[in-house]
Amino acid sequence: MTAGLVVSILGTRLVEGGSDGLVALGVLPVLWISVLTTFGELVSFASPFIAKVTARFSPARVLVSSDLAEALLSGVALVALILAPGWTTPVLLGYLLLAAVFPAVTDVVEEFYGQQLAQADVKQALTFNASVYSALAFVGIVIAMPLGNILAGVSITVLITGNLVLSALGTLLRLVSSRTVVTPPATDQDLEDFGVLGERMTARVFVHDLWATGAASPLFSFLLQVGGTIGGVFVYLAVAQRAPVDPAAALASVIAMFGVGATVGPWVGRALSDRGDIRHLVWLVLVATVAFLVIVAGLLSVLDAGAAWWTGLAYALVLGILSRTRAVLTTTLRQQDYRGTRFARIMSWSFAATALGAVVGSWLALALGATQHPSLALLVQAGFIVLALVLLAARVPASALPEEATAR
Repeated sequence: MTAGLVVSILGTRLVEGGSDGLVALGVLPVLWISVLTTFGELVSFASPFIAKVTARFSPARVLVSSDLAEALLSGVALVALILAPGWTTPVLLGYLLLAAVFPAVTDVVEEFYGQQLAQADVKQALTFNASVYSALAFVGIVIAMPLGNILAGVSITVLITGNLVLSALGTLLRLVSSRTVVTPPATDQDLEDFGVLGERMTARVFVHDLWATGAASPLFSFLLQVGGTIGGVFVYLAVAQRAPVDPAAALASVIAMFGVGATVGPWVGRALSDRGDIRHLVWLVLVATVAFLVIVAGLLSVLDAGAAWWTGLAYALVLGILSRTRAVLTTTLRQQDYRGTRFARIMSWSFAATALGAVVGSWLALALGATQHPSLALLVQAGFIVLALVLLAARVPASALPEEATAR
């Protein structure tokens, strides 16, 4: 199942990298990044509904079906490109939009596995989360997205064929696992833990979970994602424009550097967990990130193009380490602290809030002119992280939560 996950995400990131590469080459406008992000994240915003629906089925079979559907979509797109070459742009845009649906489903289903592991052993869950984050960063960001950037300038047909092959292989790998290890639907398990996924709740309980659960809070996820989106691909594009090489190749290099950092970061988080409380470590990582962003913003505002290019590469590398260190710590913290109905609710709404944050961040980056003013984008990102730190300070202990939130 893990091999299927890695292969599947390889195909997904290949397509995402190709989309960014087409923007860098001028085939698609910068506006397309926000359009695609908005559509994909609006699908992810439905995570609470996705959790409710997928809980009725075997997680393994859901993952198999998702990969199979993505392979079929790629096949249909290839046939359309062959039969109607004059419709290349509409077919491509439609394909990219539909392909953005699948990650939203797999993210929710995969989270159920990690939560069950955390109930048994937090250290084991930390290792599991670090392995997943690291593997996906390496194959998805270091390999697939830069390769997609390059293939976008070679052939759109080759790009889609790559996703078709990888999705089909992911389907076969997951199918083997689903027949070897049977995973029952979440709703068939302990009713106390899984029987009320997506149930109605009072506004008081929902609002309380929104702000009072610290690093697990959906609002915390929203703030970090808004900032992360502003300081992500838009700043990467700004750095690529200052490179002494082709823009597509430069963008691929920046993304690859982030991927290297994102591969290392989860294991930094795993190592740090042996040296202190996870919640305190999250605080320290966020403070370090704010300081780093302010320093880089200052450098980019005074350096010439050549120096800014190398600074941008270093920025992507260190940001990858810091962001994924924080991610593996906060994910494990959520899995450790919450059970049953509250975990399902907080997890799914955190995904939804992350999706909304990506949409807001994408359009806010356009409004700020982040590709022309990367220093401003980084300072705004730092501001959102400061707000997240304020939210951490406002966390309420579980013993002080409303009775409705802790009952059952």
